[in-house]
Amino acid sequence: MLKLAAATAIFCMVIVTTTAQPASKGTLAASPTVGRSPLEVTFTGTGSGMMEGVMLLDFGDGQTDDSISPIRDFTRKHTYTAAGTYTAVLKGGAYGGQRPSILTVLGSATITVR
Repeated sequence: MLKLAAATAIFCMVIVTTTAQPASKGTLAASPTVGRSPLEVTFTGTGSGMMEGVMLLDFGDGQTDDSISPIRDFTRKHTYTAAGTYTAVLKGGAYGGQRPSILTVLGSATITVR
């Protein structure tokens, strides 16, 4: 009696495509950067240019603004009420699935309140 052995081979191919995010190009400027309390500072800048991005302006005093459009220029006013030196930081990133990616620093400004 002759027995035939049957072999089954399963092949699988996985193709992974990655797309690099464009370099962020946002900017941040502040005026005035030195003054007496209360000091109203006007921040101006540009978004990162990422259509599906997120922007965050951290004023350095515990307050933030996350309503900045990543594809438009912006102007924001913020009042510093306590003396000190503050670093305002503009951060941006692209959404990755359900969460935003790690935010990258796009610009910063130092504010001194006397």
